Amino acid sequence: MKKNLHISKTVGLIAIFSLLSFTTFSQVNRSFTGEGNNLQHPEWGAKGTNQLRVTPATYSDGVSEPTGLNRPNPRYISNTIFNHDGLIPDALTISDYAFVWGQFIDHNITLVLDSESDYYPIPVPGGDPYFDPFNVGTAQVPVFRSESDPTTGTNPENPREFPNAISSFIDGSGVYGSTQARADWLRTFENGRLRMSSGQLLPYNTVTGELGSPIDPNAPVMAMANPNITKWFVAGDVRANENALLTAMHTLFVREHNRLCEVIKTENPSWNDEQIYQRARKIVGAEIEAIVYEEWLPTMGVNMVAYTGYDPVMEPGIMNVFSVAAYRYGHSVINSKIIRMNNAGEIIPQGNILLRDAFFNPNVIVEGGGIDPLLIGMGTQVEQDFDTKMIHDLRNFLFGFPGQGGMDLAAINIQRGRERGLVDYNSIRQVFGLPKLTSFDQISDDEWFNQTFQNVY
Repeated sequence: MKKNLHISKTVGLIAIFSLLSFTTFSQVNRSFTGEGNNLQHPEWGAKGTNQLRVTPATYSDGVSEPTGLNRPNPRYISNTIFNHDGLIPDALTISDYAFVWGQFIDHNITLVLDSESDYYPIPVPGGDPYFDPFNVGTAQVPVFRSESDPTTGTNPENPREFPNAISSFIDGSGVYGSTQARADWLRTFENGRLRMSSGQLLPYNTVTGELGSPIDPNAPVMAMANPNITKWFVAGDVRANENALLTAMHTLFVREHNRLCEVIKTENPSWNDEQIYQRARKIVGAEIEAIVYEEWLPTMGVNMVAYTGYDPVMEPGIMNVFSVAAYRYGHSVINSKIIRMNNAGEIIPQGNILLRDAFFNPNVIVEGGGIDPLLIGMGTQVEQDFDTKMIHDLRNFLFGFPGQGGMDLAAINIQRGRERGLVDYNSIRQVFGLPKLTSFDQISDDEWFNQTFQNVY
């Protein structure tokens, strides 16, 4: 297993793309929605198609109602199993780039929206040190059920299912968007380039894309949990402002797109805006795929089997269990501190910051010297170990301080699995060819965890 992300190899890959000869132009381009990848089933993997199930759905009524009424409270489980006061760096010294890249890719392939009319909160146990310190007994972690396909959830043969709101393909949708309207807003329509604001940062939701310009009512919708922020960055995915590290990754690939446009224009002076844009988009998508398959997955010990050609019977959608459970492994490896360094390897005058202060806060980038200090810092800090522990920034300060909008990501993950109809752990193991566990001692080699897990459940 590799011990870190080989940034030099990735940069070399990008350089190779830059030297390619752009003498031909194909009119066949990916759709923004993901439609048309499979000619027999053009809807497979597209925006708006339901996430896939590898087992039958499990609901308390067999149709749509959440399970877990007879199971422990999610916040109690979080406090008992996920609480993390110290630091446990990754033994392989994998850098923060790994978890940031993981989130960037997650936001390229899966998004299930919340249903604002279907409130499903987590009751907070009385006396909780963060959410109910005065033992009032009425505190809640706010959660909304996932938006469902309205044609589902009618009977046991047609249980509640959940559409993916973006393309399921690793196609750069986080850079370009999963709709034509978002893609168009992000473009300059000059020499293939994407819009950027001063300092080579993402454009703002304003008429000109600059911070000082009036807000554009037609700007694409972006998630913003901070009520004090009215101007924010716009990107291909609605969650790009979620934290400063994620925003930096989005910015990096918009810069890469525009860099490629310059190379393509030089190599092909007769090409128009659309040709340059689509070629740069195609290369950026390929770069992202290459980093995923050649760098990121092997770093985590996942080596893909050799490619044998397009498989027309393989449905390329996102599995429900993947988006709700498996891919959330990354929440355990995130650091609380965000390192910000200059090119000399020194902490910038503005200093380092905590993740809790970088949620939905574009000013962190604007006032902190842009994205470069963040990119350098990511490469110098080792991520946390892959375990059941989760930092306070995610468990107690997610998107706000306790009592001021703060939430518990570990508890939400548990609640999400219950409302999305996931089956039990053993059933999933058997689907993927793993033996059924018969004892809590078989779950891990951590005796404390096994015993605590058994006590909780």
